[in-house]
Amino acid sequence: MLDQDLKDLWQNGQAYPRIQLNQDTLMQEVATHAEYMEEKIRKRDRREIWAALFLIPVSVGLAIWFPQPLVKLSWALTVVCCLFLIYQLKRGARHRVTNFSVPLDEYLHQYRLYLLEQIKMLRRVAFWYVLPFSGCQLLYFIGLGRDLPHLAINIVVVGIINYVIYRYNQKAVREDLQPLLEKVDQAIAALEAR
Repeated sequence: MLDQDLKDLWQNGQAYPRIQLNQDTLMQEVATHAEYMEEKIRKRDRREIWAALFLIPVSVGLAIWFPQPLVKLSWALTVVCCLFLIYQLKRGARHRVTNFSVPLDEYLHQYRLYLLEQIKMLRRVAFWYVLPFSGCQLLYFIGLGRDLPHLAINIVVVGIINYVIYRYNQKAVREDLQPLLEKVDQAIAALEAR
């Protein structure tokens, strides 16, 4: 009897109903995760932009106040770095999904592009965030005429802070953005398989 059941099952391969993808449930799950991640990204961008906007007039004032040429240069370059930081954050947000009335597959492709842009930006954070500000800080410390032991301590402290910033951003990619991108890819694959 078991052999006959297996033969019937083999011959009637399409006898079982196909698994249906519930678009509403899928969209709700992706939208919930996307909304959470979008809020985190917006908060980060707002915090960084406000800090940069605060630092610009402070840097201009300090560039005027300090008499040493290297210190003046460091504060002037800090203004440039702040402007570049604002540009990078705005550029990273350019693929933000704003039209939620598009079909599900188009929404997912747009959101995937946005996540890829955020991942790319955070993976390169050392080049557009950490190194430029580190150069400014190094010029500042050198311009103050510190002796070698004090300069070494300042460099170590700045290095530790920059390492923490870099690792924090890589953790965000690894634990937040990458898993969400994988979930979006799975949803796209499930929709295209239908």
